[in-house]
Parts: sequence; structure tokens; C-alpha cells
Amino acid sequence: MEYRLLRREEIERLREIDRSEIIEKLYLENNGRLELKNEFYDVKNEWWINVEVEKILLPRLYDLFDRGGTIIGAFEGTVISGMVALESEFIGKYKDQLKLDILFVSKKYRKTGIGKNLMNLAIEKAREKGASKLYISATPSQNTVDFYLSLGCKFATEIDKELFELEPEDIHLELEL
Repeated sequence: MEYRLLRREEIERLREIDRSEIIEKLYLENNGRLELKNEFYDVKNEWWINVEVEKILLPRLYDLFDRGGTIIGAFEGTVISGMVALESEFIGKYKDQLKLDILFVSKKYRKTGIGKNLMNLAIEKAREKGASKLYISATPSQNTVDFYLSLGCKFATEIDKELFELEPEDIHLELEL
């Protein structure tokens, strides 16, 4: 697997990542505790590409890139298997946190260590930029939240108001660097 910074024209390769997934449980945050609830979603790749990628993520990632953010891809030969993006603008009361903007791994490559490797590269970049924490607004699916918790993420001690208003169901986490 090769990991490398993406060029601007490669950002559109996000379309190639197979985001399909069956979600059976979601986390809810309740007074500082996580509670699982049964909820079924069949995330279809067509929806992911046509709605999420085209209308939301690509414009956001181009903007992030143009402002000096970091976007890293994981490649098996010419096939992109994962992507992570790290914001460039510091957030938090002390302006010491960087937001992990996205982390996606194609269905075929999940649970192979690619997500962890991409996270480690994002952590390295965040440290280079002087961040003391990563801020993560995680999709509340059990697999996603469990992944971040396994890396040492904890509930965010300071919730980013703008991100919370944008995605109030997300689980807001931080990772000390």
C-alpha cells in the first residue's frame, strides 16, 4: 500500500471509494456516556457518490486544499483504497486543535489497517503544524465510533459549536497528540 499527499486534481478520486455499508447500531451521547441503539441503514454507494460526494464533500475538500489543508490517499497500485483530510485552520478556545475532516476506506479494504495508517499520517501532519489535539465529528455508527475509540479518542472536552450545529447527531471526539 502506498500513502501519499494528493494533488488538487486527484481529490475527485473520492468518488472511487466504495462507501457502501450496512449499519445496524448507532451511538447516542447521553450525559457523557455512549449508548447503543438499534437502527438499520443500508448505505448505498450510489447515494454516497450522487449526494454526499458531489454536493457536499468535493466542494468542501477543494476549499480545504486551497486553504492549505492536507489530503492523503492510500493506493494499491492505481486503485485508491482510502482518503483522509486534515483541516488547516485551528479551532478551540486556545486555537490548538485541528479538525480531522474526513476519513474513508473502501469497503473491500476495511479492517486491514489502512484507516489506522491514514490516521497516523494525519496525526503526524497535525503535530508538524503544532496542534495539540485532533477534533473529530464522527458519524455515530458503531463501527466508526468504535474505530476512533480504539485509537484513544475521548469525548471532546470542548464542543465546536459550528460543527455541532451542522451535525448534532455526530459523536464529537478529540485525540490528544
